[in-house]
Amino acid sequence: MNDDTIDVSVRRSPKYSAFIILGVILGMIAGGILSFLPVDMAGVEVEVTQASATWMLMVFVGTIGGFLGAVVALILDRISLRRARTYTVPAAHDPAPAEDETEVSSLETPADPEAGETEAAEEPSEPRRAGETDVRE
Repeated sequence: MNDDTIDVSVRRSPKYSAFIILGVILGMIAGGILSFLPVDMAGVEVEVTQASATWMLMVFVGTIGGFLGAVVALILDRISLRRARTYTVPAAHDPAPAEDETEVSSLETPADPEAGETEAAEEPSEPRRAGETDVRE
């Protein structure tokens, strides 16, 4: 590698949000299907309707599906790191902008010679936090 080229690494990485959302959707579908399986409710003292049982299972299994989708995305991301390719490309150098004296002088405020010593020099203040007021004694 010389000064005119740089090495870049190119890889395909998964979109985590897509995997998590897909996991939640598939988990909710699986929870909905699981809720219609026959279950012996003889030992349960609490009355639970079919609709509330369906929603509870969909939320619970959907959450697990979201976590599993994130794990799958992490595994695919690690695999893509191993399959990354390195290319040598020409370097594009953007020169730093030169500081013009006109820009610097326009930012500085010149001292007013007519004001004299009557004005008190103001001390630099610290940055204010939200809700604070500037009280000077």
